Amino acid sequence: MRRISLSFCVASVLAVFSVASVSANTSNDMTSRASSIAELFGLSLNDLSLERLEKQLATMGLRSYPSYKEGVVSYSLGPEGIFGVTNATIYSNASGYVSQALLSGVIESNEKRKALGELLEKKYGAPSEGFLNKGIGRSTWLFKDGTLIRLHNSTFDVSITYVDEHTRVETRSGQIDVEALSRKK
Repeated sequence: MRRISLSFCVASVLAVFSVASVSANTSNDMTSRASSIAELFGLSLNDLSLERLEKQLATMGLRSYPSYKEGVVSYSLGPEGIFGVTNATIYSNASGYVSQALLSGVIESNEKRKALGELLEKKYGAPSEGFLNKGIGRSTWLFKDGTLIRLHNSTFDVSITYVDEHTRVETRSGQIDVEALSRKK
């Protein structure tokens, strides 16, 4: 458990430094440095497969809890987590794509809650909806690809919800692709 929290803390510190270096190297205009896509653990949320996310989390030293619900996977982010966010629950559709991710924790420290809100604001710019007052508030960032991020950190119960509103669904055409079969040797 100690190894997991140490590797996760290192990864989260690197993420903070990369955001800080991007902020230092750009102009003061929030929109010029804001990311135009929602990212979950460094991966684009739009059409993110659960398999790819699980591989990313495994490289960070995180393992899922046993799950008894179809399409729900939970992770512990260690006792300290990311600025106090200690839990991650990932929801996926039947095709294996992430539809929603809920990061949550009880954060009693105002400084950690402020830092979390400020980190998201530096990465994504001013929120599309809601407000942030020195990093604390209820905000939503909307993205053109149909994804969004909701932050609720105005109380000790903090949550960050990542949503892919148009989750990819694999469909079967009922037809056999003869060309694809002939290429497999």
